Amino acid sequence: MRQAANYNVHATESLPQSLALHFISPSGEDMDISGMTLRGAVVQDGVIMLDCAVTGVSTALVTWPRLAAGCGAYDIFLTDASGKEYPLLKGAVHVMSRVTPPDGTNEAAAVAGALDVSIPETEDGSVTIVENPSIVVEELVRQAEAARDEAEQLVETLEEQVESGELVNEAVANKLPAALKDAGVELEAVTGQSTLSSGDAADTWTIVGGYAMTWGDEILAGHLPDSCRLTSISTVYFFTDPALNQYCLRIWKLVNGAYSLIGTSAYVSNLTSGQTATWVFTPGVPLTRGDVIIIQVCEGTEMTPYALGMHAVLTPSVPGRGLVAEVANPPAVNGTMAPLMTVVVDYDDGITLGGIELATARQLDSLGRDVRQSSATAEAAARTAGQSAAAASTSASDAATSATNAANSATAAANALAAIPQVDASGNMTLDGGLTAAGSVNANGGINIPLAVGAATDTSAVNRFLAMGLAGAVQALIQPLYLKTSSMPVVGSGSTSVQYAGLYATSSTSAASGSPAHSTTTFTFEGPQGQHNYSSFAGFSIPLSGSTASKFTFGLGRGSKTVRGGLTMDSFSMIPGNNLAVNYGEIIDITTTAVRDSVRGGYVLRVREIYYVSSGDSWQVKTTESFIPATQNHPFPACLNRLIFMQEGLSSMSSYEGKASLYIELGGGQTNTLYKIAALRGVSGFEDGMGFSTLVADVENPNSWTSSVRTGAGNRYLYANGLINPMYAALEAMAVNAIETEETADFEDINIPL
Repeated sequence: MRQAANYNVHATESLPQSLALHFISPSGEDMDISGMTLRGAVVQDGVIMLDCAVTGVSTALVTWPRLAAGCGAYDIFLTDASGKEYPLLKGAVHVMSRVTPPDGTNEAAAVAGALDVSIPETEDGSVTIVENPSIVVEELVRQAEAARDEAEQLVETLEEQVESGELVNEAVANKLPAALKDAGVELEAVTGQSTLSSGDAADTWTIVGGYAMTWGDEILAGHLPDSCRLTSISTVYFFTDPALNQYCLRIWKLVNGAYSLIGTSAYVSNLTSGQTATWVFTPGVPLTRGDVIIIQVCEGTEMTPYALGMHAVLTPSVPGRGLVAEVANPPAVNGTMAPLMTVVVDYDDGITLGGIELATARQLDSLGRDVRQSSATAEAAARTAGQSAAAASTSASDAATSATNAANSATAAANALAAIPQVDASGNMTLDGGLTAAGSVNANGGINIPLAVGAATDTSAVNRFLAMGLAGAVQALIQPLYLKTSSMPVVGSGSTSVQYAGLYATSSTSAASGSPAHSTTTFTFEGPQGQHNYSSFAGFSIPLSGSTASKFTFGLGRGSKTVRGGLTMDSFSMIPGNNLAVNYGEIIDITTTAVRDSVRGGYVLRVREIYYVSSGDSWQVKTTESFIPATQNHPFPACLNRLIFMQEGLSSMSSYEGKASLYIELGGGQTNTLYKIAALRGVSGFEDGMGFSTLVADVENPNSWTSSVRTGAGNRYLYANGLINPMYAALEAMAVNAIETEETADFEDINIPL
């Protein structure tokens, strides 16, 4: 099975962003993706489909919608011309919160990243990716050309309407609200929200698990705009026995003859008879009047279709509404009734014109286009009337009057157009007379108040104290890790020396004589730990560097581990102890090379992760290869400064969740110094103790001089309240993702003595 490439996405809350893809063959040439399609989704509290579009012969654009702050996951699949689907990209989505309120009218998506994507020729290979900023420029040029073509088409349309010479004075008047004809235009910023109900309470209830309807029909009356975001649904349930599991609602939408999942609510647990359950959708499910949808009840994390007793009314079946069995191509749902529902929806941000009309940004922009078009047509009509007056001498007076009236109408239309605030592509309006906003306006609402340069203000003082407090809070989550310099056993042609007891030590491997010299050194770390059966271990960071090809192995979490020395570099220097007894821990080794890839300009790293999965009742090994760009003046691992392991949260050994990351920090004056070299499962908090305590360093020295590995005291990181690790979020946001390939297989011990 072809493996997807791993790429983590960093986005900003409520800001749509795009990822530009350029497909290339394994040989580096442009790959023709004509006839292929892309599908993808991101999951936070629910599943949200991504907007995937093929934009050229070898290019595509994937757009993330407005997401709430927090973490989630995504994947993207590619369907080839034969209809076969393959995984393409996968990874985490980290959405940073924002202070400036989002502009709800902004529909444009910024191109926030670009990748060269290479698809292997065989089905058992892995997709590889390389970041390529030049693609962003190409995508922006493509968007500009598309905008130019659209503008040219609009001009052609207007010219045709001018040539037609139709008088549209009445049409212009009908397009303009009466308030716009007054001397002044009052504007109010509004954000619409409405609570809608499907009917009165019923005395009986019926078992139902799903219901099909057309959004905006008579079942949910009173919905003003055509578009909205569904934020919650409330229903009342009745049953003999309490529903003690957790339940969610899923929204399906009919698209091209088949139903697609467009939203999943947060879970509701432990329902009792007569209880009102409110299903919350974050950030909201986009719906438009006329959408044919199915509302489906699901149980548990497996989202199994589930029927609950709910207040319902008999509803005649019509196309798209009523009995699910009568809907074309339905998903696996059941139910024959219309449940009594209360729903809450948000409208698009918009304005009121003269206090008499609610208009969303899209409606206002459409109104502006209609007026501009009507104005141009009225001016053409005036010219036509004038020509008729000159040609018809017998009705010259009447024709002149008609021409004057038409010209006046055109002028009035132009004046009305000037009075209407125009919304640009970014959703901004510029007003000469100011904006009358409903409610109070304050600095937290997004008003920028300029301050004198250098002036001390209350705000700056508060920010200084906040920064000091945050720094102290991070420091409170760190414990020291001391190096046990009294015992550093060495196997092979090596020796150790202590520079500072407990703080800094060196392991030296003798110069090669004939075949390469080899040594295996075990470093032990100690420090304070507060734990009994459970630990707050969230990660560690230690200084580490080496002068030649090395392998660094460390164990994490619960379970004994066996350390072995004097083996080849491809062997495992640490394996699970007690004959591979089941445990919650894992083992990671990092193999470096001193041979630089001069063609690509850097070094390849291999990370192997040994872990147990209870669902498969087996030990697994995941191999990750990363590429670290470096010049000849930055030899690796000589430029290595630090090894860092961080967990997002507790992991489970029942499945591979990918809760941790491995980073390296480089020196040598390089442009980028922090790299992510592996995505790992991580460990649970059960009996983890120190979490990390042993580092095994293998050195293979082919040189005629002594090589060395240096390490020392570091830090152990703890979870904050809510089992949150702020250091993980910070490093994920800053680090360059160097991962190129990942492969998982059953663990087979490699134990080859030198």
